[in-house]
Amino acid sequence: ERHMDAATAEKARAYEILINEKLKSQLGRVLDERDRVYERISHCLELRNNMNMLIEQEMTSMKTMFNLGCDFYVQAHIPDTSWVFVDVGLGVRAQMTLQEAVAFSKQREARLNQRADRLTEQSADLKARIKLVVGALDELLVQGSPNTRRA
Repeated sequence: ERHMDAATAEKARAYEILINEKLKSQLGRVLDERDRVYERISHCLELRNNMNMLIEQEMTSMKTMFNLGCDFYVQAHIPDTSWVFVDVGLGVRAQMTLQEAVAFSKQREARLNQRADRLTEQSADLKARIKLVVGALDELLVQGSPNTRRA
């Protein structure tokens, strides 16, 4: 059985490096970013559900448990639920009415869904590129070893 020549072996190594070190790593970063976007969408839904509950039940005050960090909770009494502070990004919290918080969460969720859709498209493109390069590598290896049969 004849082994592939040095030029073919070098091309095969270049394809493997492209797949493993560039494309798969880019795909991983895109999927991680999309997961973070989905988590933010989940927070928007949670905010909206909580605000809608306060509106529907006409709660003017409430008791709740507040996470101080590391799952250490304290009981908190909120005397006035007509205003809330919402994280609007970059560490800034804006005071809003419940209705404003609901509207804000809808707008943010729409933008985040657009971002998630773009990331999904990027991941599909990267997966297609990986498949294309794997196919080229497979073809190269078949050409480099004529006695090798494809299954």
